[in-house]
Amino acid sequence: MATLFVGDIHGCAESFRALLEALGFRRGRDRLLLTGDILTRGPDPAGVWDAVRATGAEMVMGNHDRYLLRQLERLEAGEPPAAARPEKLDDVARVVPFAATLVPWLRARPYVIDDPRFLLVHAGIHPVLGLAGTTEDELIHIRTWPPTDGIVGPRWHDHVAPLPDRPIVFGHDAPGGLVVKRRADGTPWLIGLDSGCVYGGMLSGWILEEARLVQVPGPRPVLASAGDRR
Repeated sequence: MATLFVGDIHGCAESFRALLEALGFRRGRDRLLLTGDILTRGPDPAGVWDAVRATGAEMVMGNHDRYLLRQLERLEAGEPPAAARPEKLDDVARVVPFAATLVPWLRARPYVIDDPRFLLVHAGIHPVLGLAGTTEDELIHIRTWPPTDGIVGPRWHDHVAPLPDRPIVFGHDAPGGLVVKRRADGTPWLIGLDSGCVYGGMLSGWILEEARLVQVPGPRPVLASAGDRR
């Protein structure tokens, strides 16, 4: 059995299917884990959802996933979705057709998958207080440390100590790009897999047992840049 991780998909269904093929994923044999933010912004959220259901993938909650869940719950309660920008309302509208299956699945997503062989979170952990001292908002939003109002600055993982016996795997930070940090013996202790697929970058996967990166191209740029990742 292989343990496979996939970075932020953001509605890029064709790239997701191509990456699963490149990883050699087989349901029932391999364990597939997603870093979160699977549906928003990209061209084919329905296709991504079909692929996620077909693979039985696990996922940690991302900031975009939590946003979608809250807006869909507003609709369930008979309230209109609340969004500051029109494109966010469009993200909600595009998942409404499969909300009946999506909402209970999203509600069940954990913020952390804490496995003896790895630690998976969407954005990161508090570099001083560690996992136990990390809030839910930090788990899905943290990027810079010390915290800043924008996306520019030293990253949280520039200030965190490696876990002694397993890597930290995360996504979220397309502006920061792909990150693989290694110990002196060459073993990876930190793997950041958001490589900006929805911005015309790559969709990245990681095979834990082989410590190997696999990438496929994203679609033509759906968005101009990774400058706004709220």
